[in-house]
Amino acid sequence: MHYKTLTVSDENQIRVILEDWSVATRQNRKADSFKNHLPDALIYDVLPPLQYESTEIYCENCEDRQPETLGDGQFELENLKITVGSDLAFAHCLISSRGIMPDGRAFHDLARATFCLQKLNGTWKVAHQHISKPYQNSLIDIILKTLDSQVTTKETSFN
Repeated sequence: MHYKTLTVSDENQIRVILEDWSVATRQNRKADSFKNHLPDALIYDVLPPLQYESTEIYCENCEDRQPETLGDGQFELENLKITVGSDLAFAHCLISSRGIMPDGRAFHDLARATFCLQKLNGTWKVAHQHISKPYQNSLIDIILKTLDSQVTTKETSFN
């Protein structure tokens, strides 16, 4: 990849693509969410099955990803950073999702996002999308602690 000076045009094109994705995703408009993705884009998501080999497979296997909210909810890209080469670009940000559930409970969630884009015939397309959440103490911690204590117990009994 040859790096070049970031042009306002390239950065703006990519920023618009990702902001459009954000709005369409919040509104559960799947077709619009992926209009700027390559058909064979590799997508990693926080919800199972975690890896999708195309936008079509992602759309077929996913129910509405955004919770129903009273009024407009938020699904915003925060601190979006873009690095552009001549035909490849990378962008990363945090995604802030918040709103009021129909039962009146408020929610706020943060996720990380990385996008890899490819310039084809002068147009930027998302080739890879990776959405992840920070690891948090959960059932996985309980399972790992249980497994660890079982291993420690077995090791001790062999001494």
